[in-house]
Amino acid sequence: MSAANGGRLVFLDYMRVFAFISVLVGHKFAEELSAAVNNPALHITTRYFFEALVPLCIGGAAGVVVFFLTSGYIITHVLQKETPTDFIIKRIFRIYPLFIFAVLSETFMAWYFHETPVPPLSVMVPRLLLIGDFFDIPNALAGVEWTLRIEILFYILMATFKSAGLFTSQKLLPIAYLIVATCLYVIPAFPEIGHWNAAYVNTYSLFLFIGSLIYLSQQELANRKICIAVGSILSLMFLIKISNIQPGWKESNYAIIALALFLASLYYGPKLQDGRALRVISDLTFSVYLFHNWLWEYISTPVQGLGFTGISSKLIICALLFAVCYALHQRIEKPGLSLGAKVLRLRHARVEARELVSGT
Repeated sequence: MSAANGGRLVFLDYMRVFAFISVLVGHKFAEELSAAVNNPALHITTRYFFEALVPLCIGGAAGVVVFFLTSGYIITHVLQKETPTDFIIKRIFRIYPLFIFAVLSETFMAWYFHETPVPPLSVMVPRLLLIGDFFDIPNALAGVEWTLRIEILFYILMATFKSAGLFTSQKLLPIAYLIVATCLYVIPAFPEIGHWNAAYVNTYSLFLFIGSLIYLSQQELANRKICIAVGSILSLMFLIKISNIQPGWKESNYAIIALALFLASLYYGPKLQDGRALRVISDLTFSVYLFHNWLWEYISTPVQGLGFTGISSKLIICALLFAVCYALHQRIEKPGLSLGAKVLRLRHARVEARELVSGT
């Protein structure tokens, strides 16, 4: 954290940008990346370079791990000062306005262009509330919604820890994380086996705890050796669990590479340059993540209709996608955050008024 940057955690902006680029490349440019790796016309050094990018981009998995590490780190940071109620209110207005708009937009466009039936309320309501896992409801937004479902569970858990007083003695938090992680390790897969993303709660939730452990260790709020030990145990739990449940992923080092990248960014954080361009791109993380996987098709149709093909077509689609996401950030996401701030001010005013009345 740098005073020159108004206390902004600049390295997290770099991590957010990496996360959504990893996911975007993994979802939309995987064929081009694979072709470059296996193209004998390219110099071997060039092929090695593209091959090094594979574990950083394949399936967007490394980006997802960085996304969770970043979230675990920043949530622990903000809870140092925020009350549980304030924290939950801020998270609601941070996540739900743009998410709900994205899901409704996807539903409408699928109905309008493809005549896909609109799901009943029994599906839409749990989906919009991000509790679909408890009702065995498929993910929206072409699959990316699952990460937000984990986020919501993590917010509730951390607010509970704050309410229980664990943030007054944060040296106990690593033990609490280890207990929760052990429970996740031994309980049945959730979501259950059979889904393409089976047991993501049991596995990827661990990186939220690791991100928090990194913060606790860095800020010396908990014993560093204990944080490292617990973080190592959680990493091992992930490697074992993912190998058993999703064996296809055990052939990639994406998780460990993502963790190393996060730690390196944290270490070199004071030397990383801040700037308006970085902040603008970082601010687009959420909107790009929510819209890229399903909106791509609707943008690609007119682009390809104009005769663009191959990599040039995809680059144009990317540019248009970023433009749309920038508009959504300005018109939906930022107003949602402003509304959340107004709700908090109103709540604080009412609390102060009650205290004033009770004091008199």
